[in-house]
Amino acid sequence: MGHPQLFQSEARESQDTALILDLAAIREGDLPLVGRKAFNLGLMAEIGLPVPRGFVITTEVFKASVRSPCGEIEIPADLRERIIAAYRARDFQGVAVRSSATLEDLPQASFAGIYISHLNVSSEEELLQAVEACYCSLWAPASASYRTSLGLEADGAAMAVIVQEMIEAQAGGVIYTFDPVTLRSDELLINSVFGLSEPLVSGQVSGDLFQVDRSGCLIKQRITGKPFMSTPRGEVSLPEGSKGLPSLTPEQIRSLVEHGKAIEAFFGSPQDIEFAVTQEGITILQARPITIGTECLDVKIERYRQKEIERLKKRIRELRRRGKLTPSEAIFSSSNIAELLPTPTPMSFGIFSYIFADEGGIQRGRRQLGYALGDETSEGLFELICGHPYFNLEIDARTFSIGIPLDIEGYIDRVKADPHHANYPELGFYEQGWSLEDLVVRFGPDAGSRYHEQFLEFLRGMARHGREYPDHFTEEVEPHLQRYLEEERDVDLTTFSSREIGEKIHAYLEHLRTFSCDYFVIAARLAFFFTERIKKKILRFFPEEGQCLVGDLLRGLEGSRIARQAVDLTRYFRGGISSAEFLREYGHLASNELEISLPRLADDPWALERLAKEFKGTARDPLQIFRQQARRRKKAEDGIRRRLKQAGTRSEIAQELFRELKIAQRFLSLRETIKFYLVAEYALIRRALTILAERLELRPEDPFYLYPAEIPELLMNSKAARETAEQRREERRLALALAKRKGMPKVIFESTLDEIGRTPRIEASSEFQGTPVSSGVAVGTVRILDPDALSIPGTLDELGNNDVIVVRAANLGMFLLIREAAGLIMETGGILAHGACLARESGIPAVVLENATVLFSEGSVVKIDGGSGKVSVLAGQDVPG
Repeated sequence: MGHPQLFQSEARESQDTALILDLAAIREGDLPLVGRKAFNLGLMAEIGLPVPRGFVITTEVFKASVRSPCGEIEIPADLRERIIAAYRARDFQGVAVRSSATLEDLPQASFAGIYISHLNVSSEEELLQAVEACYCSLWAPASASYRTSLGLEADGAAMAVIVQEMIEAQAGGVIYTFDPVTLRSDELLINSVFGLSEPLVSGQVSGDLFQVDRSGCLIKQRITGKPFMSTPRGEVSLPEGSKGLPSLTPEQIRSLVEHGKAIEAFFGSPQDIEFAVTQEGITILQARPITIGTECLDVKIERYRQKEIERLKKRIRELRRRGKLTPSEAIFSSSNIAELLPTPTPMSFGIFSYIFADEGGIQRGRRQLGYALGDETSEGLFELICGHPYFNLEIDARTFSIGIPLDIEGYIDRVKADPHHANYPELGFYEQGWSLEDLVVRFGPDAGSRYHEQFLEFLRGMARHGREYPDHFTEEVEPHLQRYLEEERDVDLTTFSSREIGEKIHAYLEHLRTFSCDYFVIAARLAFFFTERIKKKILRFFPEEGQCLVGDLLRGLEGSRIARQAVDLTRYFRGGISSAEFLREYGHLASNELEISLPRLADDPWALERLAKEFKGTARDPLQIFRQQARRRKKAEDGIRRRLKQAGTRSEIAQELFRELKIAQRFLSLRETIKFYLVAEYALIRRALTILAERLELRPEDPFYLYPAEIPELLMNSKAARETAEQRREERRLALALAKRKGMPKVIFESTLDEIGRTPRIEASSEFQGTPVSSGVAVGTVRILDPDALSIPGTLDELGNNDVIVVRAANLGMFLLIREAAGLIMETGGILAHGACLARESGIPAVVLENATVLFSEGSVVKIDGGSGKVSVLAGQDVPG
């Protein structure tokens, strides 16, 4: 507070000191008695700001009241008499009764509209009913859910009630001393209507909007039609000639700016101030700090973004200094890694990097296949940039070397010209097949011939592995994996010490890195290598339909444990196996098994029942679908054989094609089988981390915000590890916000690192101009919701974080949905409507746009810009991944 000398204790008037307080008698230290709203009003009244006269029924009355099991509250008779006496003593003609909770108007949450207010109360009985309704609102389901969503404890929360004289307002509204849309501190935003501000606050109307500088000069205004005004006697229609007039005069705007700046200076932070304009001038109805949902989020994201850019610059310089990168441009691609690990926890990314890169499975497995990987590929392959996984294109390309010099500069130049080349570059972009002619042109006759023979030797080796590896896997590798998993699943880690659990986690990681990942990489490389070879041949034989044919040739593949899961799932649904049998085999699976923080199937006892219910409610039979796909594949194979023969293709060429196709099919299937075992080992690590968290009295999710190398430190100093986890949890929140805003490019170039975190420009086919009420940009799928016929739990299950909610008006019961969405479009409301407040607190963009529910169709893709108010329909586009 800015003026402590103003808050000296004064004698209170009556014996009702702790029960009834006049607003003008509130002093520093009275917050627990009067609640935040009344406290701020009392402080403003004391320094002479124009606040309507009134009194506060303190929290002592609330605490003395009786709450029934069904949630109703009854004020004791003697206290009811004191409230009536205070009301009569002031001779009010009509009053506003407002909740003033101790847990309200916080910097991180406004609680806008969460608690009850009653206007135009004109009798003693109505007054008592309104007070009791305010008390009940503290424990209403919406209030409790809202507090829970913010992580706030209800213990100790109490409710005071303000009783104020009703104001005969010519105009009313809100002034923001910090523009919550543009985030500019040198601008103020005023939203107003004729009469009382209640229709504006409740979102019934959008009102006039005045953007002004701090001297009160108008920068921009938007005047809306105002069919009625709210008065103490109810709604009154406006004359036709007044409906389009501004609700505030320039003089009133300048006066509001001066009041706003004074209140901001007094409280020491930007304020959201509700006001009324009367014949006597400006009256202040409420002041609270601007909630810091979007505002703070934007600042945090920018700081995080800049920190990550600087870290990445240092990383690139260090890799160059150590000879890992050429002097040319460094390029990072999310490609398929983002599908495997979208915005991973640190533990998930750390495990993935440790077991696959840095002398892990990629280096070890490919060397067994004959690749010539040097030391330059042993570090820096994967990067976590703003919480999103990428691979370094140059280092990745070098992991495909077989000893023939790679055209790294050529790769970099081609990706700079067309970034799409960085999407799955191992398929069709990196050189993996060389003709004698191409090598002679590039290296000359002698070196070209030598390199071509080297390639043929490598190709023969790959074919040999393709023939021999399946038997080796079946006879040796798979039995080992089965025995290993059976033994480790039966280990009772609860009997281990914390140190022993840490050692067990290290042993699990080493088994993954030096055994399971080697075989996974071998299978994956053989699958992709031969898939690429047959794709080129199919496209050469059938250029117009080749892509479609390749897809048909690789569907319905047999022999995969994942394919067998569909069979066993059907058996379970039909009673052929028990749930225990199914979970013993498949309980380690999850919606994303490589995200180790996610519960496994076996962790949720109801998951199978939900799956069974879903299965019974649809005609889609997993086993039947698999058989259909297998038949389609067989039909494509027979058709290609027939057409090649009809075209006079030499039999040895056709035989080679189908020989390589068989290898590709076999290893694509085998790759999934090995992944099946690999993620079973992930489940072992997850179990150990969960037990370790409980042992060290950490939150269950804390270990997932550490890296594997930090586990020894966790064992030595769990407090420090807990603090690290908390910091990284916040960083992941920012990373998820960037993902929601589509701020992470698929390809990152060293020369344009500042594009990291910037929302991409997307060409729109049509565009609508609305009123911006919460800043930020999002691209998402339209979900049109009817607030009057809405099942929150059901919609929550269906709603994705790539969905943009479109609704006539956003009511308070929708806040859980708003927090999950990518953006919000409302047909009615304004800058201070509850929907707008909740959107800003949730860190998502929001726009008010008339007729929005008919302008957009369900399932269409839109770009919503909460800073400019523009909403663009993106024709023929999917939501970016």
